[in-house]
Amino acid sequence: MYNYNFARAEDFDPAALGPSCCMNFDSVLHSFTENPDERINGALGGYIFDVPQFPGDLVKGGLHYDKYAKSETSVIPQRQPALLEQFARRIKDIVKPGASFFDLGPGPEYSIRKNTIPALKVLAPSLYIPVDIESEFTEDAYNVISQEFPDMNVRRLAMNFHKEILPEPETETSIIWYSGSTFGNLSSLPGQTFLENKFAANHLGLLKGAQQDLENGKRHTRYLVLLMDGKKEATQDMLDIYAHPDAANCFKSVVFKLKRDLLAHDFDPEAFIYEPCWNGRNSTIEHVFTATKTQSFRITNCFTSEQATVRAVEGENYVLANSMKPSNKEMQQLLINSGWDHLLSERDPDKQFHIHLARGYSQG
Repeated sequence: MYNYNFARAEDFDPAALGPSCCMNFDSVLHSFTENPDERINGALGGYIFDVPQFPGDLVKGGLHYDKYAKSETSVIPQRQPALLEQFARRIKDIVKPGASFFDLGPGPEYSIRKNTIPALKVLAPSLYIPVDIESEFTEDAYNVISQEFPDMNVRRLAMNFHKEILPEPETETSIIWYSGSTFGNLSSLPGQTFLENKFAANHLGLLKGAQQDLENGKRHTRYLVLLMDGKKEATQDMLDIYAHPDAANCFKSVVFKLKRDLLAHDFDPEAFIYEPCWNGRNSTIEHVFTATKTQSFRITNCFTSEQATVRAVEGENYVLANSMKPSNKEMQQLLINSGWDHLLSERDPDKQFHIHLARGYSQG
């Protein structure tokens, strides 16, 4: 049985979610601005995995993803675990035991057991920290890893790691374990290529951080392990991933979250047709919401009480989420452009994915 944070819809307080989890007021304004060339595409993509807060809440992206990940047709969740474990074995002599292990977007228990536990057994970190925008997922990861590794130091951290710097660990080395789906949901600007995407570049720079030298004079070293669902030869192969109803419902959930978090009582989230479309210029599946009617609705910033009227126009396309699928070479270059030393990469036999190891040093 699902545990809700609020007993009734009337009791829901979006401010209780905190600024990391409550849908951002400005992101909605940027998503629906009148001029399509001035919109930020995919600005709401970070919210597709949210969960219901009260009985009857239609914000169920995280629950849909949990179901999708367990289905036999879910290409990414089913194929990536073996590649992650294999890569962990390859890099264990580079990333020594005893590091701090940041697990970005660990997801529900199923994903943790498939994607994280095998790597922890290989890499033997001294500290495990699950990091997710949803506290429910960090709590799940904390409980699972604490039970599986009773001698490991385990903490949990609910934060928006797209916008906030990861804390400085006490160890000399840290590993950022990043399965890629969350990175792939970053925003883009119309007309830009993948390598021109400032949101992706800034995020990678943020993960590298701006740490200070440790007290013993040694530099802190961060290793980034990044797995990406890469560009395929056939466009349809990329679009087919989102044909599964639960995969599509992850993205459809975002308009219900908009209504809930921004108190948009006069907003009709059902008045959109959802369709994923491939944009070859920026190597992105764009999750397009086409308005079926014109509507003006009021949104409220629960932290400042600021209000604004937003207008969705019948027939207009709004790209509310992205799924970036760069090539192996594009991903390598973006890592380098973002200040990382790219050390190595691998592809799976079917060339569905690519996985990278990059290194970043402290900036004393």
